[in-house]
Amino acid sequence: MENLVGQGRTADVFGYGENKVIKVFHKQFSHLAVEEYERAKIIDSLEISAPHAYEILDIDDKKCIVYEYIQGISMLQLTQRNPLKIRIYARQLADMHAEIHSKSAPTLPNIKESLSRAICNVQSINKKNKDVILSYLEALPNGDRLCHYDFHPGNVMIFNGNASVIDWMTAGSGEPCADICRTSLILKSNAQPYDMSTIKKLTLHVFRKIFYRNYIKQYLQTTGIAIQQVERWLLPVAAARLNEGIESELPYLESIIHQELLVI
Repeated sequence: MENLVGQGRTADVFGYGENKVIKVFHKQFSHLAVEEYERAKIIDSLEISAPHAYEILDIDDKKCIVYEYIQGISMLQLTQRNPLKIRIYARQLADMHAEIHSKSAPTLPNIKESLSRAICNVQSINKKNKDVILSYLEALPNGDRLCHYDFHPGNVMIFNGNASVIDWMTAGSGEPCADICRTSLILKSNAQPYDMSTIKKLTLHVFRKIFYRNYIKQYLQTTGIAIQQVERWLLPVAAARLNEGIESELPYLESIIHQELLVI
């Protein structure tokens, strides 16, 4: 293995020959490698612009996946470098999301089932409210559309004008509105680095609002979906995101859950 490309909670990524990288899973997360590889092969078959998965290997008692190396920089970085183009990037993100949702992927894990498991694991929601949320989720529509379920500007790589979507480990099959709601929740989050200056925090807040407004407007216009259809998913999606343990988002998510529980 060559130079370290990236580090994460579940795995590290290294250069691996020409135009390839290898994702080396930490031993405690080895079980995720097989699931991710199976997902990646399904994504390959759908002709989505995403890294090709070549093979899964065992190296030094660790599970590894060999992927195509995707050149470029993320849409998030491009937006930060070119804030005057924020509306263009937001609309591009929406169009890419609509293209993803045009694909059928019934063999991928069911999004509603994934949400249900995540909600069950959240310790900060009491049993009564958890039962209400799970019952509400059960009544929401099913679907068989391809959902990335972690789709945001940081997971879109752009090189020479071409875009590729990365990090498909949470991909599933379901109702597009659940996926849109998840992306909206991320884009609208008011979580910010604690060491950021007040002016920078205000600037980031404004940029997020502009990006979200343009993203959601473009997606709704392109697909004909109503915003109310997306907002129906807010309660279970916010509750499930609590299971990810992102401390800076806790007040934001808890506020959404509290408000949603009051109106159902």
